[in-house]
Amino acid sequence: FTSPALLIKITGPAAWYVTLISMLTALLGFTFTYLLLKKHKGKNLIEIFEIVLGRYLGAIFSGVLVLWFIFAASILLREFIEVLRVYELPSSPTSFVMLTFVVGVGVICYFGLESITRFTKLLFPILFFGFILVIFISSSNYNYHHLFPAFGYGITKSIFNGIKRSAAYGEAMILAVFFHSLASIKRFRNASYIAIIISGLLNSLALLAYIMTFPYFTASRVLSLLYEMTKLIEYGRFFQRLDPIFFFIWNIGTFVTVTALFYTSVSIFCMIFRIKDIKPILIPFLIILFSGAMLPQDAAIIITGYVQASREYSWIIYYLLPLIVLIVSMFKGGKKETLENE
Repeated sequence: FTSPALLIKITGPAAWYVTLISMLTALLGFTFTYLLLKKHKGKNLIEIFEIVLGRYLGAIFSGVLVLWFIFAASILLREFIEVLRVYELPSSPTSFVMLTFVVGVGVICYFGLESITRFTKLLFPILFFGFILVIFISSSNYNYHHLFPAFGYGITKSIFNGIKRSAAYGEAMILAVFFHSLASIKRFRNASYIAIIISGLLNSLALLAYIMTFPYFTASRVLSLLYEMTKLIEYGRFFQRLDPIFFFIWNIGTFVTVTALFYTSVSIFCMIFRIKDIKPILIPFLIILFSGAMLPQDAAIIITGYVQASREYSWIIYYLLPLIVLIVSMFKGGKKETLENE
């Protein structure tokens, strides 16, 4: 919600292609995870951690993922609630709005991974075409002069921030956790890379629309650019104020993302401790999700602190951990071959 404005503030009119640089970097970074799963055929990421690093050190690496995904879900949830209260529910208590959302997440997680994927599959076409519709009918407000200066605050700064913020696409790692559901390394590879590419193109299209609608020095101060853009749509007296379309896309999209992050965290925890039934630990994790989302004091800390930091430094989780395990795996494999030859 607030990341586009932050990116425009940092890179200016270059933001629309800076996110493409992030996408390309993410494709490279995710290759470490792909190579790791390719080397250990038939194993998911958590199983590979344990095989390569041993049960205890592997559990530590997996535990880092548990903490990260529950943290990411909490921050996204709180960011969503804060923006929602600004635009739609200014008088509603944060805890009440958040509780209704957390209950919904718990209900769909109770029915398992299949229900989450079917729910997402059902809603994806609606969300996709709703997003494209908003971008298309906003074209009357576009001003192509807003795209200049094309290099923003400098090409070097644009490239650097594009690489640094590549972790925006790192959530493709979730597919590595649920590798067994994909059945083959080929399907995993195709699903992962296609998801990153589609996300990058849609993000770039959205940023392009934002920048053409608002000058970059204005866009950087807008809390939710897509919402403000839909408010400007007007085709005569009876076709205007289409922000309800935005709220539908916004609410459902956030719900799906928070649910996926939360379920991944709980699932990894169960894999570490060999827990077969996820249902008994849902409520404790929902309490952690709610409590974590309530910890930040206000929206300013969320936007300028947690969200910004997660975009810039979460590459350590998404790329560095798999790279370390891949290097150890290659070293152990090479050492084993040497001993066999001797």
